[in-house]
Amino acid sequence: MTLLLLAIALGVMALPLVTSPAPSHGRIRASGFNGTSVVIGFVVTIAVVAVTSPLFGFGFILAVLLHELGAALAIRLIGHDVARVRLVPLPFMAPPRSDRPFDHALEESFVALYAPALAIPPVVIAFGLAHVLAPVAPGLANFLHITAVMLGSFNFVMLLPFLPFGGGRVMRGISDAFWPQLGTFLTLFMTAAFASAALRDQSLAMAILAAAGLQSLLHRRRPDQDRLTHNQALLVMACYAFVLTVHFTAGFRLLAELV
Repeated sequence: MTLLLLAIALGVMALPLVTSPAPSHGRIRASGFNGTSVVIGFVVTIAVVAVTSPLFGFGFILAVLLHELGAALAIRLIGHDVARVRLVPLPFMAPPRSDRPFDHALEESFVALYAPALAIPPVVIAFGLAHVLAPVAPGLANFLHITAVMLGSFNFVMLLPFLPFGGGRVMRGISDAFWPQLGTFLTLFMTAAFASAALRDQSLAMAILAAAGLQSLLHRRRPDQDRLTHNQALLVMACYAFVLTVHFTAGFRLLAELV
């Protein structure tokens, strides 16, 4: 019960994330809710279910929708007129979340971290409810536990330092503030680590992450985007490390099984 009470308290403290007033003009739009996107989303979900379980598949759908809603809300909070919630947020298969580019790296980092931060209270509350309900409703408790694990795993992957993931955008902003070549070096290091793990363990998941690292090298920073100051970079780095650690801890069970 103590765990649940602490989780609820965290959720209450996180309410300003969703109650902060957004600019009155502009709106959030749904994008990609058509036949093609539904088929692609169905195929991706089936692939997730095939390597995990049907319950993890439901958690995956919830994680994607929550991530898209959080990112769209963050875009509205920084003043963009249009923010899109995309059914299939895959590169080359969906329009950008906003019609405007980010003029400052701090805005881009805020949007990248907002959705994973917004997912922390549901993760913690689901774990707390699962702990309390385990003796009286083990089926429901297992469902909540699996949902929390998938939310953590999904957001951890989104925070990996690869473009176009949010983590890649954050690391690009941080590296530009201190050492512009740091982002490329870190991407190469992580890609080599994932590729080595894929070869050693014959892991498909590691191979996919290595491929994601390679393609992220093709992305280039907008030259007219304002960079983070050193103080802003340190603040963003601390937030990134905290959110990444929380989601890795939450999703450790599933991540360990996949690798």
